[in-house]
Amino acid sequence: MKLAVRVGIAALLVIAGGIGAWWVVRQTVLDIYEVERTEVTPATVSDLLADDDPAAKKPVFDPALPDSRPFGPEGNRWQINHSAALIALDVPDLVPGQDDPLLRLYPDYAAAAAALADLGLRLLPSVNLVGGKAKQFDDGLYAALELHLASNREQGLRSIELLLRQIMTECDPRAGAYAWLWAALRAGGYLSREELAREPAGAAAFLAEFARRNHESAVVGFYDWSAELQACFRFLRFLQHEFTSRRGLPDALLRAMQKNPSCLEMYQRMLDWYARLTNPHQGLHLLDLADTEDDVRELAAQKDTVARLHFLPYSNSRETNLFNKLYPQGLPREGTDLMLDFIKAIRDGKLALKPDANSGWYDWQLHALEAFVLPERGAESGKLVLSKKYKLRLVEAFKAMVTKHRETHVRQIALGGEAKSAVPMPPEDRLAPRLRVEPNPTYYLRYARGYAFLQKFLMAEVEDLNRMRGARQGGWRRLPLGDELEEMRLLFYGLHLVSCEDIGLKHQLLPGELENHDYARALAARWLRDWPKDPDLAADTRVAVPVYYDFGRSTKFWGTIGVRAVPLAARWATPPSWRPMPADGNPPADWAVMEPRNLTDARFVILVDEFAEFERKGSTALSRAAFRKLCDRGATKPEILSALNE
Repeated sequence: MKLAVRVGIAALLVIAGGIGAWWVVRQTVLDIYEVERTEVTPATVSDLLADDDPAAKKPVFDPALPDSRPFGPEGNRWQINHSAALIALDVPDLVPGQDDPLLRLYPDYAAAAAALADLGLRLLPSVNLVGGKAKQFDDGLYAALELHLASNREQGLRSIELLLRQIMTECDPRAGAYAWLWAALRAGGYLSREELAREPAGAAAFLAEFARRNHESAVVGFYDWSAELQACFRFLRFLQHEFTSRRGLPDALLRAMQKNPSCLEMYQRMLDWYARLTNPHQGLHLLDLADTEDDVRELAAQKDTVARLHFLPYSNSRETNLFNKLYPQGLPREGTDLMLDFIKAIRDGKLALKPDANSGWYDWQLHALEAFVLPERGAESGKLVLSKKYKLRLVEAFKAMVTKHRETHVRQIALGGEAKSAVPMPPEDRLAPRLRVEPNPTYYLRYARGYAFLQKFLMAEVEDLNRMRGARQGGWRRLPLGDELEEMRLLFYGLHLVSCEDIGLKHQLLPGELENHDYARALAARWLRDWPKDPDLAADTRVAVPVYYDFGRSTKFWGTIGVRAVPLAARWATPPSWRPMPADGNPPADWAVMEPRNLTDARFVILVDEFAEFERKGSTALSRAAFRKLCDRGATKPEILSALNE
């Protein structure tokens, strides 16, 4: 929108100097000048989406894909095949006053389900709810692996604590490098009483500087579950200190490591570990300084990375790279929506989330979520007719679940006929879409593959995963870590198989990718039946994670502020086919398209996370406890945002 701004110099001069001045100046300057300014109204997510056109989708009938679930009363069973059918999904509008129970926010899925149980609503497990189950396991797994690596709890992977102690043996005890390493061990609580009594000069200053940088040293995420995890967080965050130059401490630490090949090997293993557990590193590490005299800026330019140097570098992410490119000079003072920037870049094709050969687990997690922003790319797209409102619901799921995955990695990551006489009569019951889980086979498959990637990596690095258990608030998870990781992998493969069957889609598994389809399918079906009893879904799901530090002026956060219910309508956009259940020893009848009179719609309620992007003054950290306390100050999104933006 272009605006012409006209300024009357005459009026200004009359005010400044009177009529005489005006007459003189009028002879030498123009009375009026014009300035043109362009104002751009940014597109919204809604502008990027449209209703699907059913006519553009032409699934092919596959007689080999009958639904395993029979239809009709006992003695008159029918088979259903919806390989050529289309299911339309929509999100009906909520009516204020009538649907108020669906607008309330709850801290977890179990609380929301219990509150809605008496309303006669049919709850369908959503991708958010399935992701909520995964979130609790992922946090516990990451926590166990952090403790494992940081303090040498198990055989099979030499620890960072041991690495620091070996480097210290190569340092002058009076030097700054020795004091810095001592301070790191002190931050993690890894020093004995005798070692604490021998505090080197300068260590207190390093610790004071670390404490002063609250947005780095304050414990966030699942690390507040126990004192041990809190100490682990401070230890590893201390090692992520940013050096602006190689001169001094970095060069001294590198020289000490180079005296001991074991130190170099352990340091490289630490780097490789986090490059896979989270993502490849952002910036430079100490080994980048070897065999060159170039300083940070020159080296960063050569390696095409950011000019930052760390003992333990932060991990990269696609969204962090995007924000750094969009806002190299900091955020505009008002109106910035980082999540919208992220989603637009994905939908415009400017940002691809597919993992590459260097990707870590975080990239695999984000690639699974891409199915929500680009539903037209998923294998299920040819089987589902999505309304614009349902696509917006998937975008909201993307926002919430990106936030949760990023929060798991918060310490390490940088900021979808007429019957014949011999044939049984069609059942009087009408067939509705039979969904057991929100249909998004692509998401479930990609998330399963993320677990498969992680499992392969850990089995090569850790001697026995079953000697550990995942962490949880106040203790440890029930199963050994290796067994539970395998169960989660199979659960998500099973959810893919179940979801494919629900919509009549052939599974997308590669040959040999999953050994026992039936077991995985049964595991998922059992979990989908019993999910209200899963203790992971009773855990508080509200989390917040910083995504952008704006030069100390403010901090942008993404948060999930509660769980609420959303209505979901499913209908047949094109009908499925059916035939009588084949009798033993008799050939099956031909498939016939079901008549409209035999079809009906289905109404569900799904539990979703409410996403919010908010900003707080200064470079502040926000622990889970502090964030949830702020959320408790309101019952609706506007009330909670008012508290968060104070």
